[in-house]
Amino acid sequence: MHAALVVTARKYSGAGAVAEHCARALHRVGVEARLLFPRGRNLENRLAGVGWADADLVKERHPGDLARNVAAVRRFTQTADVVICHLPHDHLLCVWAGVHRRKPLVRAVRNPSNLHRGPWHRALSRRLSGALLAHSEMAPRLERCAPGLPYAAITVPLEDRFRPGGDGAAWRRGLGIPADAPVLGSVGKLAARRGFETVLEVASRLGPEIHVVIVGHGELRPRLERLAARLGVVERVHWAGYVEEQLHDLYRVMDVVVYTAVGSDHGHRMISEAQGCARPVVAARLPGVADLIEDGRTGRIAEPDPASLACAVRDLLADRATADAMARAAASAVEARRFAPVGARLQSFLEDVVARANAGTTVSSP
Repeated sequence: MHAALVVTARKYSGAGAVAEHCARALHRVGVEARLLFPRGRNLENRLAGVGWADADLVKERHPGDLARNVAAVRRFTQTADVVICHLPHDHLLCVWAGVHRRKPLVRAVRNPSNLHRGPWHRALSRRLSGALLAHSEMAPRLERCAPGLPYAAITVPLEDRFRPGGDGAAWRRGLGIPADAPVLGSVGKLAARRGFETVLEVASRLGPEIHVVIVGHGELRPRLERLAARLGVVERVHWAGYVEEQLHDLYRVMDVVVYTAVGSDHGHRMISEAQGCARPVVAARLPGVADLIEDGRTGRIAEPDPASLACAVRDLLADRATADAMARAAASAVEARRFAPVGARLQSFLEDVVARANAGTTVSSP
């Protein structure tokens, strides 16, 4: 089977990272997969020299660029057995290129807000032969938008570097955290609605011996620093900045990881990363979190308010045996989210979509 993946993201984050990881997962199980994406920014840098990645899309500044991208999609998908698009604009480019008339078109939906019931979105959805959802709780919205469309809820595959073991002592020293201090940690872009105000509120409800590591950068940091000062935790909060290559080492600094709000990917990749490093996770009760955490066994799910989250964190810090048992169970459970098993599930779904199309049972329309 030959799968063609199309994404118009230029950054290695959000949909760009998801598309790249899906392509790698398919290659891991022997599927020929190619990725079409725009030139420029760090996604191109990451994929430089990768034979199955083609930076043939351009940033659309005028109608000529749009026409060029439609032609590029048409050429790129010519020999594919199935095509996966990742963003609304990818979907539109594929429809304009007539992909759905020639072969099955699958939409990877990472944000529930993209599942609209309006006539425009329903018309686009009728051009699909299947959908890949970020989590299982998106299924009812998909059914309302595209009744009967085959789907699979498949997590973003977890990189091999996120594994138990290692030592975060060097990061502790570099951040100025005492060797014996309990550490609460969180990772993400410091932007509005990413939940870092809640992380600081949680810290203010915990004992003065507990330190906080926040990994990420963004325009909200000055505001968060002022909030930390008002809450009286400024001296216990450590800003690690943006870290990518050594992120797995930073997770090992954290005794408990707290997840308070949805990031750019509604698949909650941070939870899997922390679990892969055998870190106990306390997560807010958000759509899709239950796909990743079995409450009380592989982590804790709490109501999304600072008091409830702080209570769950406090319990784990006070009972290290339970926290360690949860971390071990989570590290074992996350093995099903590695590249090979995710690739196998993705391959199985795509083969079923292709078989349906060949049998004439696909719901896609001309």
